[in-house]
Amino acid sequence: MGIMSGHPSRLLSVALFAGLAAWAPAQFAGAVPPAERVKTGFESISLADAKEYLGYLAGPECQGRGTGQDGYQKAAEYIAKHLKEWGFKAIGDNGTYFQNVPFQRSRSNPEETLLQVGDKQFKSLRFASSADGEVEGNVAFVRATGADPSLDNPSALEGKIVVVSAAQVGRRLRQQLFTARPAAVLTVVKSTADSQWSVSRGGTRTSRASFRGEISLEVAKELAKSIRVDPKLVSLDDLPDATARLETTETSAKVVVKVQTEEVGVPNVVGLLEGSDPVLKNEVVGIGAHLDHLGVQNGTVYWGADDDGSGSTAVMLVAKALATNPVRPKRSILVMWFCGEEMGLIGSKHYADNPIIPNEKMVCELQLDMVGRNEEKQGEAASDNLNTIHLVGSKRISNELHEMILEQNKHVGFEFEYDEEGVYTRSDHYSFAAKGIPIAFLFTGFHPDYHQPSDTIDKINFDKIVNAARLFYLTAFESGMKDGPFKRNP
Repeated sequence: MGIMSGHPSRLLSVALFAGLAAWAPAQFAGAVPPAERVKTGFESISLADAKEYLGYLAGPECQGRGTGQDGYQKAAEYIAKHLKEWGFKAIGDNGTYFQNVPFQRSRSNPEETLLQVGDKQFKSLRFASSADGEVEGNVAFVRATGADPSLDNPSALEGKIVVVSAAQVGRRLRQQLFTARPAAVLTVVKSTADSQWSVSRGGTRTSRASFRGEISLEVAKELAKSIRVDPKLVSLDDLPDATARLETTETSAKVVVKVQTEEVGVPNVVGLLEGSDPVLKNEVVGIGAHLDHLGVQNGTVYWGADDDGSGSTAVMLVAKALATNPVRPKRSILVMWFCGEEMGLIGSKHYADNPIIPNEKMVCELQLDMVGRNEEKQGEAASDNLNTIHLVGSKRISNELHEMILEQNKHVGFEFEYDEEGVYTRSDHYSFAAKGIPIAFLFTGFHPDYHQPSDTIDKINFDKIVNAARLFYLTAFESGMKDGPFKRNP
């Protein structure tokens, strides 16, 4: 760390300015102040908190928050700790903040999973597989460097057992490694000591994905030496030039995968802030995001800063704001972070089918999924979307909910877009809409880092996260105060 120099009073002024900037309101142009009864909570939603929460959720501790992986559990425990601090009631299993969703997880058995060449066996392999299997083919080596290289002749990979060495496997090479139909792909990693679990809803499957795994750097070097391949083909060192070198061999090998399987529960995180009215507190306003992302796959971390670290962060901001505000809504507030969204809305569907609070008591469900970027698509640059956000599904069940959101947006200043109704069924709100519950879904749009390892925190627009949280804080508060349920559309 560098040493600051300069006049002490100037340093103090700089520090104070930096602190104030971290906490300064981030409403967009034209926004008007909120009502006094919600002001304290509104102003508590800060850039500083957003950066702290997302810094953990999309950071090294949580390793992309893959459902069933250790990083997901750490993220769930982090949120539960905050819910306890903020005074939310633990309404999950056995008095916890967790509603466990049943999954089956499996991983390759390190003692029985191997690569065999002639009479020689190479171990230190790991596969995220749910089924035993064997596959044979000639060995090939790919050495990739630089940003997103691609092979000149990917068809040569077909039927091969491919050992891939790269500091990071880019998008184009990853696609080639899938479409060329190799028999197996072994990505070189520093160590395979900690085998990652693959999570499913039960049953077994055998597919090309079953034979995509990892091989330790040490063992890959032994393999290359044993079949007299250029040792430079096995390295994790990176170079600036984007190149991908392929070398095939006539050496036949067999990959044997043996898996171990166990039943596990992966938690949805849930907490309840009780309402102030003795009768209406039995009804709830639901606010949700999916906590999971893609986790660690073949040695690569998919960080999921926007998808959906941003939405999970926003729900934390809303939860803290509602707990901080001196005036409580009449209805209770149910905050939810779901597992398994990336696998098909599994966590939210489990909650909706097994509600802790009866579904008929939920007046609406407000969903935040990918609210931290400026949309980038054909014909639209990120700079064109600094204050835009997609409002999805809000008119499908209750126009009254939609109109409430428009009214509350006067205090935030988003420019709404309504051209992404195609994603209506693709996030967790849909599990509640399917039960007839009015929903609204905020989504800042797609970008080139969607479902890529490059979805990282350095690209996040924190003003958008803060404003999305402020909008749904106000909407949740007013939903909790209104007379009667939302009117359904005819």
